[in-house]
Amino acid sequence: TPAAAPGSDFIDMGAPAQEEVVFATAEEKRMAALKEKYAKANEKKKVWDEVDQRWKNVEDDEKAVENSAPKAKIVGIKLDGPIDTTGKDAATVRAMQDRQREMQERQAAAKAELKAQANAKKAEEAAEMELRERLDGKLKAWSEEYGKKKNIRALLTGMDQIMWEGSGWKPVSMGDLLVNGAVKKKTMLAKMKTHPDRTSKLPHEARFIAKRVFDALNQAYDEYVEGGGQ
Repeated sequence: TPAAAPGSDFIDMGAPAQEEVVFATAEEKRMAALKEKYAKANEKKKVWDEVDQRWKNVEDDEKAVENSAPKAKIVGIKLDGPIDTTGKDAATVRAMQDRQREMQERQAAAKAELKAQANAKKAEEAAEMELRERLDGKLKAWSEEYGKKKNIRALLTGMDQIMWEGSGWKPVSMGDLLVNGAVKKKTMLAKMKTHPDRTSKLPHEARFIAKRVFDALNQAYDEYVEGGGQ
């Protein structure tokens, strides 16, 4: 029912009783409910405008006022250069200066951290190269013979010759590996000793050796299993 203008002779007699609508299908009923919900969601509060002599949306007036208000220009504190102190009191100026100084200190700390990380990476690469030149021959002699990869038994029996000092690895003889299931057991122990998760905090040289040993053990044991454990 449309609203009546204030002061008019219009008398609202109330809306007539609505007859129940019968829908042919459930889909028609669902669509009607959606339309009703959409209509209610779009209803706007209206007020009578005496000047225009019409109903107006309150929301439209509020938006008009909001759009007409001047928007302040927000300028952040610059990392470098002078601070604009125009119209600022002493306390605000000091706070701005402290903020700028804090930003500069953070930037300097971030640069120092990046430089330290770059230097550490270079040092790591140099150490890796030095270890490769010094240990590659020894590790290759342990894992290969005449250009052919050694089997898992040969690797296990020679591990004590290439493990790092303090590794705790005990020598394994060929006789130890003749017992049923001994190859698997000793291989699992060797892999646990050299696994990257267990050696991540060791010195660089120990980690270098452990990685090479772990990779060689994995490959040799896979071939052992594929060959039927022979």
